[in-house]
Amino acid sequence: MTVKRKLYGLVALGVFIAALVASVAVYGVAAMSRASHSIFDNALQVNKNVSTLVVLFEQSRVLVHGVSPESSRDSVMRAAGEFDAIDQKIADTSIDVFRSITNEGVRAAVTALIDRLDQSRQVSQDIFKQLQAIDDQGAAKLDRVKLAQLVEEDGILESAMRVSLSTLTTFVDKLAADELAALEQTQSNTTMVALGVAAGMPFLIYLAFVVAGQIASPITALTFAARDVERRKFRPETIEGVASQHNELGSLARVFQKMAVDVQRRQEELEAEVQARTHDLEAKNTLLEKSQHRMETELDIARSLQGAMLPQRMPSHPSYSGRAIMRPARELGGDFYDFFIIGEDEIGLVIADVSGKGVPAAFFMAIARTVLQSSARERRSAGECLAETNTILCDQNPLEMFVTVFYGILNLRTGVLSYANGGHNPPVVVREDGEVVELPQTGGMAMGIMAGLTYQQGEARLHAGDTLFLYTDGISEAMDEQGREFTVERLLASLSESHQQSLDIVVSNVTDAVSNFVGKAPQHDDMTYLVVRYKGAPQAIDPAQVKVLDQAAAAWMFGPSMR
Repeated sequence: MTVKRKLYGLVALGVFIAALVASVAVYGVAAMSRASHSIFDNALQVNKNVSTLVVLFEQSRVLVHGVSPESSRDSVMRAAGEFDAIDQKIADTSIDVFRSITNEGVRAAVTALIDRLDQSRQVSQDIFKQLQAIDDQGAAKLDRVKLAQLVEEDGILESAMRVSLSTLTTFVDKLAADELAALEQTQSNTTMVALGVAAGMPFLIYLAFVVAGQIASPITALTFAARDVERRKFRPETIEGVASQHNELGSLARVFQKMAVDVQRRQEELEAEVQARTHDLEAKNTLLEKSQHRMETELDIARSLQGAMLPQRMPSHPSYSGRAIMRPARELGGDFYDFFIIGEDEIGLVIADVSGKGVPAAFFMAIARTVLQSSARERRSAGECLAETNTILCDQNPLEMFVTVFYGILNLRTGVLSYANGGHNPPVVVREDGEVVELPQTGGMAMGIMAGLTYQQGEARLHAGDTLFLYTDGISEAMDEQGREFTVERLLASLSESHQQSLDIVVSNVTDAVSNFVGKAPQHDDMTYLVVRYKGAPQAIDPAQVKVLDQAAAAWMFGPSMR
C-alpha cells in the first residue's frame, strides 16, 4: 500500500471518526432538545394544575368564610352546593397534579398537600352540616360549641394548606431552576465536543459552528424573549424565525409565543381595569368631598341657629346676675339652658340634657325648650310645668328620646327657689360664707318616657351673695385619657372659692378644671352650665323704671342673641 493510499486511508478514517463523533454530538443535541421540550411541557402542566388548585382552594375558602350562624338556611344550602362542586374539582385537579409530577421531592409535597386537602374538605363539609341544622327558628338547634371547634380546626388546616402550597411552589421553582441549570450545562458540553471535533478539520469547525448556531441561536432568542416578557416589551415577531422551525425548538417557541401573548394581554387588560376603577374611585371621592362640604356647611348653619336659640346673657337686674355656657360634643348638642322672666318678681331657670347627641338630640332639645317655656309662661308651679311638658313630649316622641331637666322659679323679693327635678343632676348652691351644698332631690323621672307622671316640688332659700350652679352630666362625667371621670366631688372642689369671685371667674375656673383634668382626651358628651348669683331683694322703684326694665327684657327675649 502506497503512502498516498495510507494517507487517504488515514484521512478517510479521520473523516469517519469525526463524522461518527459529530453524529453522536448531533444525536445528543437532539436528545437534549426533546428532553428540554418534555421538561418544559411537564413544568407548564404542573404550573397550570397547581394554579388551578390554588384558585379552587381560594374559592372554597370564600364559600366557607361566607357562611355563619346568622346566615339564612337557603344561603347555607346554596353555599354547600357550590362547595361540593368545587370540592369535586379540587379532587380531580389534585389527581392531575400528582400524575404530572415525576420528581420525588415534588411528589412528596403534593402527597402532603392532598392529605391536608382531604382533611380540610372533611372539616368544611362538617361545618356546612352544622350550619344546615338552622331551622325556621334561626340557630336554635345549632351546636355552637362544636361549630366553634370545627371553625378553629378549619383555620388550622387552612394555615397548614397554605404552608403546603408554599412548599409545593418552592419545590416547583427549584425544579425549574435545576432543569434550566442542567440544560445550560448540557449546552456547554455539546459546544465543547463540537469545538473538539472542529479542531481537527476546518470543515468540522465550520460544521460545528453551524450546528452550534442552529442550537444556540433559538435558545438565545427564547432567553431574550423571556426577558422581554418580564420587562413587558415582548413582540411575537422577535422569535418568529425560531417558531417557524419544524423541530422541538420550533414547537417550544410557538408555545412560548402563545403563552407570552396571553400573559401580556391579560396584564394590559388588568391595567386598563385598574385605571378605570381608579378613575371611577376618584370621581366618587370628588362627589363625596362635595357632599361632605355641603353637609359641614349645613351643620355650621344649624349650629349657629341652635346657638341663637339659647340666651347668652341675663337681662340686667339689681337682684341677680348670671352667666351660661353650652359646649356641644358634636356639631349640634342636646343640652340646653334657659332663663326667662315670669311676671315682675320671678325668673325661671332651666337646665336640661337630651338623650343622645347630634341632629336628633338638637331637634328634640328645641321641642322640649319651646314646650317647657310655653308652659312656664302660664304661671304654673315648677312641678305642674314639668308634668304638662312631659305629657306633650310623650305624644310627640317618635324616636322615643327623653330629656332630664331641672326647672326652678326664683322669687326675687324673698329669695325662695321652688323647683322640680326630672331625673337631672341636682344643682349646687354656694353660700356667701363659702359653704357648698347640693339641692335635695325631688325624685322625678326624665321627661318623654311615660305620660301622666307627677313631679314633686322642693324649696330652698337663697340669701344675698349666694350662687346657684346648674350643670349637665357632661361636666361631672367628663373623662380623661385613662377613662376616669371628673366626678361631682371635683366639681364641688372647683366651686369652693366661687363665693369670693365674679361669675366670669367662676365660669372660667370650672372650665379650666375640667379641661386640665381631661387633657387630650376627646369630649364625649355635651357640657353645659348656668350660674346665677342672687343679690337680694330689689329696692322699690317707680312705675317708670319698671316700664324701662320690661322693655329691656322684651328686647332681650325676642331680639337676636350670640353664643
